[in-house]
Amino acid sequence: MDLDQSSPRSGLGTAPNPAREAVAAAAVQDYLQLATRENTRRSYASAVRHFEVEWGGLLPATTDGVVRYVANYGATLSANTLQLRLSALARWHVDQGFPDPTRHPMVRQVMRGIRAAHPVAEKQAKPLQLAQLEEVDCQLVEQIRTAEDVGSRLRLLRDRSLLLTGFWRGFRGDELIHLRIDNVEVQPGEGMTCYLSRSKADRDVRGRRFSTPALSRLCPVRAYTDWIEACGHQEGPVYRSIDRWGTVGNDPLHPNSLIPLIRSIFERTGIATPQAYSSHSLRRGFANWAADNGWDVKNLMAYVGWRDVKAAMRYVEASPASSRARIEQGLLLSESSPASKPSAAPGVAVKAEALPDVVTLELKLILSSFADSSRRVTTARRRIEQWCLQGYSMRRLEKDGTRYEVALPASDDEPIEDAVHRILDEMHRIADDQQCSLEASFKECGSDLYWS
Repeated sequence: MDLDQSSPRSGLGTAPNPAREAVAAAAVQDYLQLATRENTRRSYASAVRHFEVEWGGLLPATTDGVVRYVANYGATLSANTLQLRLSALARWHVDQGFPDPTRHPMVRQVMRGIRAAHPVAEKQAKPLQLAQLEEVDCQLVEQIRTAEDVGSRLRLLRDRSLLLTGFWRGFRGDELIHLRIDNVEVQPGEGMTCYLSRSKADRDVRGRRFSTPALSRLCPVRAYTDWIEACGHQEGPVYRSIDRWGTVGNDPLHPNSLIPLIRSIFERTGIATPQAYSSHSLRRGFANWAADNGWDVKNLMAYVGWRDVKAAMRYVEASPASSRARIEQGLLLSESSPASKPSAAPGVAVKAEALPDVVTLELKLILSSFADSSRRVTTARRRIEQWCLQGYSMRRLEKDGTRYEVALPASDDEPIEDAVHRILDEMHRIADDQQCSLEASFKECGSDLYWS
């Protein structure tokens, strides 16, 4: 029996339904909008508008047009700003089905020339130190206690919770703003778990959970519960606007209001140069505090939510104390050289200073790529040397980088075994990032002690 070509069961020759297709088309646009962060959409739209309106460029663009565009603004705009605008132009061409003119090698060469001709140190927010956080928190607690009206007390409770959560959780500004009460679970005396449906590092928009422990002081969990109990809301945004009459709004803080809010808090509590701080100061402050207190990069990345080592290292600065320790360690190793020993004047005794013990270890290291890629092996070896070994007076014993000698300081704060295992963990993480297998072992020179 022949199938009726117009039968809905056959699926052939069915007349289109304009209303249904219009709904589907609208849904497609909605999902495409949601697939990109609001900040990114806004930045990209501004970049494309700059190319078309201010520069007078035509879309779709040619490689020559893009090259002349970046060259024209090379002296007045930062290389990072130009790179953002190139990304926006690339996205527009891909979305519209045109070839991407920004991928041409000439564009990359011109950008490289702009960076060479106009070098600019990247501006970063000043990290908030723990001592400063303690000072701010102490004043906020006192102001909460003496607040004369409900509105002032609510603002102080919100501000205190925002600072402590932002610092101890290392959240970005947009993550704080999009945090929702119904996605926070509190375990009194233990901690709280925050679920973020999306964040900058969550490229697939799968959502991530972040745990925050309860602390003996500067506790973000207690500050959060105090704020939620006072504001009276059980769902919706955590951090909201509060009007002059003390009414807590239903909408989250506006993204553009967060940095002025943080600076005003620091100004009210006496922090010097408040304009040097931003919402990133909380994230950078925690990263530096964690690094100074012995957190390795792997644990820090897992806690904060970084996926890329380079992104993590941008937030961590070497403290003067740790830098001094490493320099002193290098000076110690040079003590064995006769030229480095001080000469005493006749009849003057040189007082020997007490120096910390250093343990010399031999490292055997074998890297191989899962994909037989020599480039990945080279990258992994370079990063291991740079991030794991150079701080310990690394010396290559073999040209191919399979044997090294390193010197680890022996201290009560971190036994040699702990230091070795920390280094091994970081080396394995770097190898995993480059899809390489790693065989590594440390042996103490002159003894039978061995770690792998």
